[in-house]
Amino acid sequence: MVKDYIIEQFTLEDPYGKDIIDLISGSFIRDEAAQKEGASVIFTEQTFNIMYGSPSTNQELFIRAIHKDTNEMVGFLGSIPRDLKINGETYKFVVPSWLCVHWEHQRNGLAKAMGKKMLEEAVKMGYDGGFSIHEPEQHGVDTSYAVARDTGTKIDRIITMKEFIIRIFDLEATASVVKLRWYEKLFFKTKLKIKEVNNPRIRLFRPEDSEQIYKLIQDLVNRSQIAIVQSYEEINWMLNHQNVSCVVHENEKGIVDGFIVAWEFLVAGFGNKVPFGWLDTVHTYNLEQNDVEDLANFLSKTGVARGWKGMQTPYIPYFEAKPFKKANFFYFPKKMHLDLFNIKNIQIPEKIDSFYFDWR
Repeated sequence: MVKDYIIEQFTLEDPYGKDIIDLISGSFIRDEAAQKEGASVIFTEQTFNIMYGSPSTNQELFIRAIHKDTNEMVGFLGSIPRDLKINGETYKFVVPSWLCVHWEHQRNGLAKAMGKKMLEEAVKMGYDGGFSIHEPEQHGVDTSYAVARDTGTKIDRIITMKEFIIRIFDLEATASVVKLRWYEKLFFKTKLKIKEVNNPRIRLFRPEDSEQIYKLIQDLVNRSQIAIVQSYEEINWMLNHQNVSCVVHENEKGIVDGFIVAWEFLVAGFGNKVPFGWLDTVHTYNLEQNDVEDLANFLSKTGVARGWKGMQTPYIPYFEAKPFKKANFFYFPKKMHLDLFNIKNIQIPEKIDSFYFDWR
């Protein structure tokens, strides 16, 4: 029962989460679906830092559950501030993230209690709302809707994503952590090859590219009805992170006019764990499709060089899919919802024609 626990706000003093990582990873590995299918996410210090170490992090907006009898932390809920631009107006939003409860303390109402505490603290801090990615078959969506119901908070569904975009580099390593059916393995074998890239305008990111990439992202924001808005400091920090791979395309004047960003995480299952890339931001609408295909192939080559066994992300269709398919990315059916906790009752467009979200 919740009465056996302390649900409290705390200040994140360690941006590498040494006391939290085991709790998150252990909770996800023991998830019922992960036990059957694998494909769980393992946190490392660098993964935690990508989530919660950036300049925009609000170190005060973190929630934990403490077991009174043992004084141990058995639940965690983090937050990632994300301003949203909606029809030209910018609002202060936050992403509740990586909600987890130690397996021995589940079914005691802790997830819901932490969600309500997060909402309470966000209101105190002046946030306009929050948003989360929900998988219909996971418990997170039930928790979110229970919190909204109990607090009288409106939830708006922004979009429903229907596919994951996936790229496999090492089939044997992937099959060691993800349950694959025989026909899936046969299909994946046809998607392993990475084409050679002989494009003089494509290269790895350099630190001096940050300003131009920031301008490109601002253009993407301005083109979108709903979009995440980030500061230059946030973008520059991300691009220069040691676990991030960024590849760029230059125009004939040597100015960056397109890029793709991915960051490293660990996929675990069946007692194994392997590094993967998470496709984060894609900015390719200025480019010819052949250049986009080359850029995607070059990203794959950088991933292999980093030791990644593949890449993935839920697919939000703000970028053209066809060149990625030609670069042996494939689309795997998986439904996910992007839901918005509308604390301040912001007017959301009935029909959303364009949007941009990154993946942290």
